[in-house]
Amino acid sequence: MCGISGIVNATAKKYSAAAIKKMTDPIKHRGPNDVGYLLFDNANQVHILGDDDTPQSVYDSGISYTPKTSIINNNEIDFTVALGHRRLSIIDLSTHGHLPMSYSNERYWITFNGEIYNYKELKEELIILGHSFISKTDTEVILAAYIQWGTNCLQKFNGMWAFSIYDCTTKEIFLARDRFGIKPLYYWVSPQNAFCFASEIKQFTFLPDWQSVLNGQRGYDYLMYNMTDFTDETMFKGVYHISPGHYFKTSVNKIELNKKGKISTTQWYKPTFVGYTGSFEQAAASFETHFKNAVKEHLIADVPVGSALSGGLDSSAIVCEINNLLKAEGKQATQKTFSYCSSDSRYNEKKWIDEVTKVTNVEAHFVTLSGNEVFEKTEELIWFNDEPTQSQSVLASYQVYQSAKNNNVKALINGQGADEYLSGYGAFNIFRRVQLLKKLQFKKLNTEIKHGNGNTKPSLLSAYFELFYFLAPNFIKRFCSNNTQNHKQLLAVISVPNLKAKKKHPYDSIPYKSKSIFDIAFKQLLYDPLQKYLRFEDRMSMANSIEARVPFLDHRLVDFATQLPADYLDSKEELKKIMLHGLKNILPAAILNRKDKIGFITSEENWVRKEFSKEFRSMLQESINASSGIIKPEALAYFDKVVAGTIPFTYNYWRFIQFGLWMKKFKVSL
Repeated sequence: MCGISGIVNATAKKYSAAAIKKMTDPIKHRGPNDVGYLLFDNANQVHILGDDDTPQSVYDSGISYTPKTSIINNNEIDFTVALGHRRLSIIDLSTHGHLPMSYSNERYWITFNGEIYNYKELKEELIILGHSFISKTDTEVILAAYIQWGTNCLQKFNGMWAFSIYDCTTKEIFLARDRFGIKPLYYWVSPQNAFCFASEIKQFTFLPDWQSVLNGQRGYDYLMYNMTDFTDETMFKGVYHISPGHYFKTSVNKIELNKKGKISTTQWYKPTFVGYTGSFEQAAASFETHFKNAVKEHLIADVPVGSALSGGLDSSAIVCEINNLLKAEGKQATQKTFSYCSSDSRYNEKKWIDEVTKVTNVEAHFVTLSGNEVFEKTEELIWFNDEPTQSQSVLASYQVYQSAKNNNVKALINGQGADEYLSGYGAFNIFRRVQLLKKLQFKKLNTEIKHGNGNTKPSLLSAYFELFYFLAPNFIKRFCSNNTQNHKQLLAVISVPNLKAKKKHPYDSIPYKSKSIFDIAFKQLLYDPLQKYLRFEDRMSMANSIEARVPFLDHRLVDFATQLPADYLDSKEELKKIMLHGLKNILPAAILNRKDKIGFITSEENWVRKEFSKEFRSMLQESINASSGIIKPEALAYFDKVVAGTIPFTYNYWRFIQFGLWMKKFKVSL
């Protein structure tokens, strides 16, 4: 797990070596263990450099791709291609793991962020095919796989990644991102046509001709609908990310942009539905096998690995399976778990966490939050996240990773990604009921609505409205959405003209529909909400120099589960049905029988309405002043009504605060 940066400067001829260092310095938190730079000058001569954060052992190693001198003494070198790398050492902690790394007589060079969990199996296959290796890294395996299979190597990898490979013979650059976008990869083209790419947006802000300009439509999506990260655009105009499951390959001498100023990427991961014909019992057994394999592979590391434990089904299953693996292997090491517990008893999950810890051999660690920490950390977290967030749950996540760091854990496994394709956030349940409605099976439908299978049991009237809304064409949905009380309240507070945005629903920009469970799952995986959660996860873990691992996004597990019939995944009695039955021998009975999963919730409402009303109001005033008229002064009256209880509590107030403070922190102009 690391941070990468790159500049292709073949036609611009403006940046010197100092630029790649300026891009790489701000992400030291992503890679505190080592740093390296690679530059090809105008004569195609290679310069392999380090800086003051490069360990002396790397300088002294004598390995062909490790630096002998510092970039500080060579910052005037003009270049056509430059790569920068910050290393968080997880696999092969030796100097052989230094990046940028080369292969095949220094023809191919890579800067890589992520993990390839099946690298040992691929390495054996590549050795048979004639390749040789000098390190024990997965990075070197990526290079050999690219030489052997070209862009098809991506189909071979199981893991998470964002990387760039430069072929200095053909002068081609290849950038690729993993199937689900677990690892970030942004790009920006400078006014002088330099093509720049990075792990975090903030890296671009240190380049000499950068200007922070608002992408008003994406700002509208965030403020009105709490949606981010669901397109290849960001809230910074001109900054894009390579979409999940896509790659980009081009000659560095001819990087072409379309009319929108974007590169044309290739989708290499194309999920298709073929269906599953086995019995439910067979499916449950296969799910268990896939899950166990995923967890086992995600434990591969040369550093301590811990687990995030929330008390819910997903993280509990991971912790219990790791416990089983450690026992089966006879290992004496104790698994460390890290949990957030709300100080508000309504949201405190500790009793469920205790159900897991008492049947496993774990060393449990707990963190809580106070309202004061919001005011101490908000500005810093805005910086780490690059774009605004949705609630204080991001701060809770930050504290969990900080606890892991303080306890010498370098990688933390968590349950992110399961909801999107196993329970559908209630969407699978609605879809199944829609099918009953279409078949006019009203008796069965009414019984199911009354029975319910979630935290709440809606009335028949509201349940039927939800079903008809699901079936309605988009223009009806837009009309309904635009006429809710919440929507009207937001329009009274947000200046859409100042945003220079169109009043359109962000779902209009998502190609996936909702014609099947398969469609719903991949809409949630590849667009909304998983993509924003993965950004929060990446930034909060890396802010603490911790690698976040997500076994539920093992593509073999996802590809298997999304082929299953709808009634294997969700029923009137059970959410996550296939998981409950597949992992019944792994999970404690109390967790299996839970019906009231709360989620990652802080004491936010209590802080806003009671303990820290004045402090939050002051933050809102600061945000209004910094928002260039986008957040209207009427936001204060709205906030006062929330505090008084005359308007229901939502996270709208936090988006108002985050947006203006984000504009201030990154000096965003309109």
